[in-house]
Amino acid sequence: MSTYRPPNGALRARVETPRDSAARRVGAIVWPSFFAAGVATMVFFAIVDPVELAHITLSKVELSRQAGYTIGFFMFWLCTFSACLFTAILIAPPPLDDDTPAPKS
Repeated sequence: MSTYRPPNGALRARVETPRDSAARRVGAIVWPSFFAAGVATMVFFAIVDPVELAHITLSKVELSRQAGYTIGFFMFWLCTFSACLFTAILIAPPPLDDDTPAPKS
């Protein structure tokens, strides 16, 4: 059995400010979407050449390989950002019922 005791004050509840909470929510949406977009871009462009994809889809537009990678990354980031944002909306706690008027009977 362990005799370890945490230092005084280590188990107190942390007080979060609204700014801290908003920053965490934004970070919890932006960072995973950025990471997932980077991984998706690497996997996708390991198989597909962006120049050939541009010739197939946008035959009248001259597109460099670097521009193809950039556009692809931002498209993947948009997709993963929307998925993370939708997830954050779904798991958000419901609003407090303090302002809700009582139903009339």
